[in-house]
Amino acid sequence: MADEVKDKGAAEGTGEGDQGEQTPKKKGGKLKLFLILFAAIVVGGGAVGYFFFGKQVAAHYFGGPAQGHEKKKKEAMGPIISLEPFIFNVGGDSPRYAKIALGVELKDAKTMEEAKKMVPAMRDRVLSVLGTKGPDVLMDIKNRDSLKQELFGSLKDLFKESTELKSVYITDIIIQ
Repeated sequence: MADEVKDKGAAEGTGEGDQGEQTPKKKGGKLKLFLILFAAIVVGGGAVGYFFFGKQVAAHYFGGPAQGHEKKKKEAMGPIISLEPFIFNVGGDSPRYAKIALGVELKDAKTMEEAKKMVPAMRDRVLSVLGTKGPDVLMDIKNRDSLKQELFGSLKDLFKESTELKSVYITDIIIQ
């Protein structure tokens, strides 16, 4: 009869040695809770930091203007007159020649109309500057900015005011 009680208890799961198996132990419950709270705090802190300091951090690492600094007002592009390509012999002892096309940005439409009348004078000034340059100067991309500045300085003397000419662009360059 005692055996029957043991078998009956074992079948029901209430045996003497089965008490430890009835209630499974929760392992890592506190650890999971801690990790979830930690992740929530990190994400929340990142969101708050981005909200308050995102523009300044982005400006620091990506080169944009910071929120506290004065932003330079971008001027609208003025009209651009495209000059026909210049084909000329490269300066120096080289038997080479070059083809360069330029765009000249002006202040406004009124200046554009005046510049159209001055195209022969502008071409003369540009050819005077470009004819003195050797093939090494024209081919080196590092010299392009200084070449544009020299062309700008030569052309701005043709205009009534120095502010009428905004920029000179090299739109095409071929050297043979």
